[in-house]
Amino acid sequence: MSTAASVPSSPATDDERNGEDPRAHIALIAAVLGFFIVTFDAVVVNVALPSMRDDLGGGITGLQWVVDGYTLMFAGLLLGGGAFSDRRGADRAFLIGVVGFVVASAGCGLAPNLQVLIAAGSCKGPRRR
Repeated sequence: MSTAASVPSSPATDDERNGEDPRAHIALIAAVLGFFIVTFDAVVVNVALPSMRDDLGGGITGLQWVVDGYTLMFAGLLLGGGAFSDRRGADRAFLIGVVGFVVASAGCGLAPNLQVLIAAGSCKGPRRR
């Protein structure tokens, strides 16, 4: 009768021994970085408003369009992104969100006038009454 104990095929990490998924740390880091990007961008938009007024014109009404367009698009995509994440997976939703954010930010940074800035930041221009 043999009393040899079974040997695991590979050594377990501390996380695996504690029953934690090692990918949870990566997901937490991605979530924190995503939150930082969103918060930083909101601060940048508000701090840059005087420079936008000086460089692109438009006055206070144009700046209101910039802030409102940004806020409405952010809220709409946040709600839609949650539903997309539930259906297609958080990894895919996060990647698409970051790529979309980078493309929209590049469009905003390259905007030659206030109308293009509003369109790039909110995917639609101001409505004329």
